[in-house]
Amino acid sequence: MAQIIKFTYPTGKIFIGVCFNAGEDDFSAFNWPKFRAELATLPVYQRVDYTIRRQVLWEDDEVSSDELFQRWQDIVSDNNADDPETGYNMPSDNLKAVCNPDGWRFGVDGCRAGWFYIGSQGPDIKYGIVRTIAELFDRFKNIAEVIIDIPIGLYDKGAQARSCDMLARKALKPRGSTVFPAPVRPCLYADSYEEACRISERLTGKKLSQQAYNIFAKIREVDELLQSDVSLRTVIREAHPELGFCKLNGGNPLLTKKKSSDGIAERLVLLKRYLEWAPQLYEEATSQYARQVLAKDDIVDAMMCLCIAQAPEREKETVPAPVIHDGQGIEMAMHIFSPSQQTGD
Repeated sequence: MAQIIKFTYPTGKIFIGVCFNAGEDDFSAFNWPKFRAELATLPVYQRVDYTIRRQVLWEDDEVSSDELFQRWQDIVSDNNADDPETGYNMPSDNLKAVCNPDGWRFGVDGCRAGWFYIGSQGPDIKYGIVRTIAELFDRFKNIAEVIIDIPIGLYDKGAQARSCDMLARKALKPRGSTVFPAPVRPCLYADSYEEACRISERLTGKKLSQQAYNIFAKIREVDELLQSDVSLRTVIREAHPELGFCKLNGGNPLLTKKKSSDGIAERLVLLKRYLEWAPQLYEEATSQYARQVLAKDDIVDAMMCLCIAQAPEREKETVPAPVIHDGQGIEMAMHIFSPSQQTGD
């Protein structure tokens, strides 16, 4: 079932979005900065307690992605939703991928050479390394979803931890330390670990771990990409592989370390239930790439992310639910695959 939906906000302006195949409402074309700025001009009583009206304008059980996209464009135009005076719609060519359930779906994990990806589109499976996430979009067209193991959505200041980090650590006890606390955004631009700690202490009252600092460049890369291209915010989404494996293991955290031989083997057993080719691809990738380029656990983590990306929509969940957004309108949530029925080995 595909739907085109009209949202009416307390500012009096509208937004036209879509909902495809009983998934989430898509807001990739929503002008979040403009809405937040205009909401701030309303009286306090309207800012703190307001209702958004959701109206289904059109729906169809059998519509192609191209037809849905064209119908969405027509309805946006008919309602003047892309006129800044009346609406919050922005151009969103990437909505074509959102409308298309047959687009490429990727699991991605950072590696020493950049980013290791595994993608599926129907029976086609591709894997490789790209230097940047933007390069993945240059290499593949019609990308429907990218699930990536990196913090997405950050606070700009304050000592509060992201809800997704706290909930993931709780779910993973006694392995909760595998979830690194996400930094506040200004720390990403420090020139050294010492400077990052000073910034963090000034803005949050807390210092940073060296492990967390080591992935700052990758966090910054994804954060800047999502700030510059709003349409990618419903395509690139965060996951934590250990939380993903916990869900596939009936809600029980894996106690083996993911870098150990036993840990790799345990995780491949779980993955094979949903990606039958997982052990074979793991052997191929470990043979193709040297360890100084790609670690073994990077391959397994990327496969876990792909498992989430290609899961049925009805079996996808977020931590927390509903999703929280940061000050830039970027979601702060981990996506998970919660199978309705656990399969055997």
